[in-house]
Amino acid sequence: MNNPVPFVFDEKTALPGLAGKYGVVTGSTKGMGLVIARLLVECGARVVINGREEQRVQQISEEINTTSPDATLPCPADTSDFNQVQALFNETRRWSKGKIDFLVCNAGHPIDDTLWHTPLHSLDENQIRSGFEKIRKVDLDGARYCAREALRTMLPQNSGSLVFISSTPALTGYHGTPYTEAKAAILGLMRDLAREYARYQIRSNALALGNIRSGWYDHLSDEEKKTIALESPSNRWGNQREVAGAVAFLLSDLAGYINGQTIVVDGGKVIH
Repeated sequence: MNNPVPFVFDEKTALPGLAGKYGVVTGSTKGMGLVIARLLVECGARVVINGREEQRVQQISEEINTTSPDATLPCPADTSDFNQVQALFNETRRWSKGKIDFLVCNAGHPIDDTLWHTPLHSLDENQIRSGFEKIRKVDLDGARYCAREALRTMLPQNSGSLVFISSTPALTGYHGTPYTEAKAAILGLMRDLAREYARYQIRSNALALGNIRSGWYDHLSDEEKKTIALESPSNRWGNQREVAGAVAFLLSDLAGYINGQTIVVDGGKVIH
C-alpha cells in the first residue's frame, strides 16, 4: 500500500491569505480537528481550540502555543448548546479584537455502533427519536449555531470563509442513516449560506470525506482495514493531514472564487 509523501509548510510555502487571520475550529482537541488546527497555525493563522473537555482544551492550546506563541485560544464549549456557542464566539471576539476570518465546522457525534449497523426499519422507538436527535444536535445544529455567530461578525467585515466537514455517504448513501442524514443536511446548509452571503464576500464550502484514518481505524481488524482501503482506486486510506490541507486551501486566497462547493476527499472512492 503506497503512502503519500508528507508535506510541510514554511514561510515560503504557506498558503497566501492565512497569516494573521483569526478563526475557530470546532472539535479541535483530537483527531482530524487537531490536525486541521495545527496546520492552520503552521500557515500563520490564529486558531480557537474548542472541545467539550476543559482540561483537554487547555492542554492542547498550551502545547501549540509552546512552539507558536499566542497562536491559539482555549475555548471549551459544547457546540450543540446554543448558549455555549454564543459564549464561545464572544470569547473569540474579545481575543481577536472583534474579527473572525474563518470557521471550520468539524465537531461531530462519535460513531454509535448500534445506530451505524442497524437498518432504519429495525430501529426501536427510542433509537428513532433520541438516537437521530443526538446526532443531529451535534453535527447539524452545532454547525448552524456556529455559522450564525461567525456570520454576524463576518458581515461587517465584508469577508470570511466557512468550511463544513461532511462525508461521502451524504453524496452516495451508505449505512448508518442518522449520520448520512445529518451530513447531507450540512451540505444543504452550506449551499444556502454560499448563495446568501457571497455578495458580502463570505464563502462557504464543504469537504465530503471518504475513508480517512481517524479514531475508528484503530477499532478495525487488519482484514477490515485492507478491505476498506480497496474501496478507493488509490488502494489506501487517506490521512488527516491531507484533509487539513484541503481545509487550508479552501480558507486561503487561492480559493477566493470557490464558493458553494463540496470537495470530495476520498482518493476516488465515489467514482470507483
